Amino acid sequence: MQYASIHSHTHYSQFDGIGTPVAYAERAVEIGMPAVAITDHGTLSGHREWYREMKAVGVKPILGIEAYYTEDRFDKRDKSDRTEPLDLIYNHLIVIAKNQAGLQNLNTMNRLAWTEGYYKKPRMDWDLLTSHKEGLIISSACMSGVINKAIEHGEFATAKRQIGKFHDEFGDDFYIEVMPHNSELMNVELIKLADEMGVKVVVTPDCHHVYPDQKVVQEIALLMQTHSQVVKGSTFEGSTDYKDMMERLDYLYGDDRMLTFRNFDIHLLSGDEMWSAMGSDARPDMFKNTIDIANSIEEYDIPRNLNLLPVRYRKPDDKLRELALSGLEAKGLTDQEYLDRLDEELAVIGKKKFAPYFLMVQNVVSWAKDQGILVGDGRGSAAGSLVCYAIGITNVDPIEHDLLFFRFIDPSRSDWPDIDLDFQDSRRNEVKEFLIKQYGHVSAIATFLTFKDKGIVRDMSRVLNIPLSEVNKVLKKVETWEEFTTSPATQEFREKYPEVVEYGAQLRGLIRGSGTHPAGMVASKVPIANVAPVETRTQPGKDERQEVVALDMNEVADVGLVKIDFLGLKTLTVVDDCLKILSERGVDIDFDSIPLDDQDVYKMLSDGHTMAVFQAEAVPYTNLLRKMGVSNLDELAASNALVRPGAMNSIGQDYIDRKNGRVPVNPVHPIYDEIGRNTFGLISLYQEQIMLAVTRLAGMSWEDANKIRKIIGKKGDPKEFDKYRDKFITGASENISKELAAKLWSDFEKSANYQFNKSHAVAYSLLTYRTAWLKHHYPLEYMYAALKNEKDKDMRTDYLLEAKRLGINIKLPHVNESDVDFKIDGGSLRFGLASIKYVSDVIANRYIKRRPFSSYKELEEFTFTKGSGVNSRALEMMRRVGAATFKDRPPNQKEIRDSLYEVLSIPEFTTELPSAFYDKITDLADYDEGDVAIVFAMARNIKRGKGWSRVEFVDKTGAGSAFDKEQTDIESGRVYLLLLSDNRVFKAIPSTEVADMKHGLVRYLSLSGMPLDSSEYYVVALKARTTKAGKKMADLILANKNDELAKVVCFSKEFPRLYMKVKEGNAYKMVLGATKEGSIVFRELG
Repeated sequence: MQYASIHSHTHYSQFDGIGTPVAYAERAVEIGMPAVAITDHGTLSGHREWYREMKAVGVKPILGIEAYYTEDRFDKRDKSDRTEPLDLIYNHLIVIAKNQAGLQNLNTMNRLAWTEGYYKKPRMDWDLLTSHKEGLIISSACMSGVINKAIEHGEFATAKRQIGKFHDEFGDDFYIEVMPHNSELMNVELIKLADEMGVKVVVTPDCHHVYPDQKVVQEIALLMQTHSQVVKGSTFEGSTDYKDMMERLDYLYGDDRMLTFRNFDIHLLSGDEMWSAMGSDARPDMFKNTIDIANSIEEYDIPRNLNLLPVRYRKPDDKLRELALSGLEAKGLTDQEYLDRLDEELAVIGKKKFAPYFLMVQNVVSWAKDQGILVGDGRGSAAGSLVCYAIGITNVDPIEHDLLFFRFIDPSRSDWPDIDLDFQDSRRNEVKEFLIKQYGHVSAIATFLTFKDKGIVRDMSRVLNIPLSEVNKVLKKVETWEEFTTSPATQEFREKYPEVVEYGAQLRGLIRGSGTHPAGMVASKVPIANVAPVETRTQPGKDERQEVVALDMNEVADVGLVKIDFLGLKTLTVVDDCLKILSERGVDIDFDSIPLDDQDVYKMLSDGHTMAVFQAEAVPYTNLLRKMGVSNLDELAASNALVRPGAMNSIGQDYIDRKNGRVPVNPVHPIYDEIGRNTFGLISLYQEQIMLAVTRLAGMSWEDANKIRKIIGKKGDPKEFDKYRDKFITGASENISKELAAKLWSDFEKSANYQFNKSHAVAYSLLTYRTAWLKHHYPLEYMYAALKNEKDKDMRTDYLLEAKRLGINIKLPHVNESDVDFKIDGGSLRFGLASIKYVSDVIANRYIKRRPFSSYKELEEFTFTKGSGVNSRALEMMRRVGAATFKDRPPNQKEIRDSLYEVLSIPEFTTELPSAFYDKITDLADYDEGDVAIVFAMARNIKRGKGWSRVEFVDKTGAGSAFDKEQTDIESGRVYLLLLSDNRVFKAIPSTEVADMKHGLVRYLSLSGMPLDSSEYYVVALKARTTKAGKKMADLILANKNDELAKVVCFSKEFPRLYMKVKEGNAYKMVLGATKEGSIVFRELG
């Protein structure tokens, strides 16, 4: 018996369905089903994929939805306010599009359900259905349908009234739905009422998965969705007493749980399976009616590659040329080279009809700048466009910096260019709101979260009640699902819990949630719901929901909607705050006109003083700058590309050696040398260099250049490589030797893991340099802005250390003096009240509004006044750091000192070492974890595990970490003189004890020279230990006459002689040896 499923859920129903469109298509072919409908809960997101997959295998796609139906979509009463059993927030209803008009109506209703009807779920009502009924087919749905609920409660008159209402309105396009997993009584009553009222019956499987063997995984997903709780006392071990997985889940969660698919067959049943499953309720007409529905479905017009950009000008190409020429003239760039480049770019843009896109982006950027909103210099390959520079989208001259337009737009491709925009993060929402007001049809873009990597292991382990400690332990060893399923480090866990892999593999890749793209927006000249599904999502910090295109980025592009990324950049907010405070202090700076040749700024970067400088503050970048040094923007841009691990490990050292004159740069050929002019003869650092080599050296086309760049970047088909390889070598051999051409091509292939976009590197390096310039010339104002905008506790600590290095005085907060956040107080920085632990912006503002306070008593009385909006915990924290100091409550210096790090994240760098000590102290920026080194640093954070702790340190140059015993004596927020060896803490002396000469380490630092001969060693530190076998050993740190430090091991045989005679802080003649592994060992005293 043949039928068509008109009620099927995919994983777009999120947990309530785990079938994918491709799996449904394969199953439909397998069982000979001619048509299948997609009816996900409250969403149309899967329609496009469903349509493609069904069409691909010759199965007719039917597009619909299982809607959340209510009588009045504006009725937002909660469940507790509804007393009647049938007065529910929503019921279920199947709505199917019979034709294109129906599909358009379905899109419109879906958008209104999400925007007007959203309460718990996106809800359609009778008004929407009747006013958009053209081309729709309605089916009564499942046990949660309005008719089924009435029957379930014995309200047969209500059921008849509802059937009559739908039948009167939709006629023969309304159907009563029966299914195998309804109760027998329910199916009997539904069929009886349908026959009585002349309504056709259809049989549906109400699929939630595709194949019978997916039943367990569907149940697992349901348990996740409903946040089911494990029955008290149930354990994973206890569940293994049951062989059947469903029985195990019953044991863990109870066989009487509210929601379960345990007893239902809700996969895509074949016709024969469905007939058998319906038993005595089966009738031929209910099967035939589904085929009739399928036959009534007309072909849908699924929009693809539409031109949907808003066009504000009748002749957009002319307007773009006008703006570009005007822009170049304003910049004084009217010589022929610029005009020729502009004509070339405009010709490509015009041919591809991209001008409206450029004009829309220019309009947004221009408006933002007019409002005083800082915009980034450029991002990605758009910085390679002279048009973008001329009309103000970017702030990078592509000719001056040798950037390529054809890296930005490939003439051979039809896809839209990608212009990403950086705005100061504090005002990014203003830009989005402008876009909406300006163009009307504007939306954010949805994202779909899938089961992946370690999340699968956590989700499966949670359902199976595997101990969290075991899960956390094993996941520390891997990052990806592939690593988890193959790593020897996880083998024991996988063998103990094989179900995690078995069922996790089935969940992998399925949708588990949805969200909003953090930056992507689309604008359209037509209502977006005309061409794509529109839903809403929550917005951080806002009550109202925002509209989103309910498709992922790839589907959005396939429709023809063009994405623009509006990214928020905190650094731009820092710059804005810095420029504003400078202006208030009488210094006005044109940020975009800051000179780019200040050698003092480049020296600051090369010295590693990068804290709070855009991008450069990251430890790997700081270390690179110290190694290579920079003296101009080209070198800074190269560092931006080199800092990536692939580049540094491949050509980084070669570049540094060439730059610093350790390796000669030999000329090869004028064309070759010009391409590598700014990278010391290396021509595979940037993607643009490869493109130039392909076009200028080998005479190939820009189309070829882009294809090669993409093939290399994606490590594509070797046959494609070979095709272009021969062409490149033949062409390049006209200018260089064939051997060199072949080597160059080989280098290109090897560079796939580190090639970088030069346009992006230059644009971002401009911001790096300019923030460094502000920091160097106006350290007080810049660090004020950086601290004001930094909420991360550890980073704020780093910034406070940097402020101290810069000689900036930091004042503690006071309730009568502080602002909410940091402020400049004379020549100092003063902490804001909201910097204090447990003092929020709201509480800080309430104290500020009430002040001044004349005494602690008055402050205390206000705090405890009913309705003041503040609390005793905030007062306690203020008191602990001196923010509540008055004559009647003098400061407690010890309490303040002990509380600074906990309450304010202030490092305890109050102790200065004698200047001579620093000759032997290693900056953390220079510390290699394999070295023996002396460090003066603050303990920022401590992480502990069984048998170990890992202490994170920070000094004035950077950060590092080392292991110590589990119960370390080191405290966060304290400063220590540290002796580190083999990435472990050998000795830690609190800064308060540094003046005590009893420590051999301190005495060693105080020595200006080591009057030792070649066989004498100074014992910097000595530490005895006991092995697991109970034997005594010792570790020593020795210094030789050249002040070189080394770790030495004393084994148990020599231990008694050494321990009785050797004391740290003294020098001894010693005979040392070495193990086969290279460890230095103590043999005897000389």
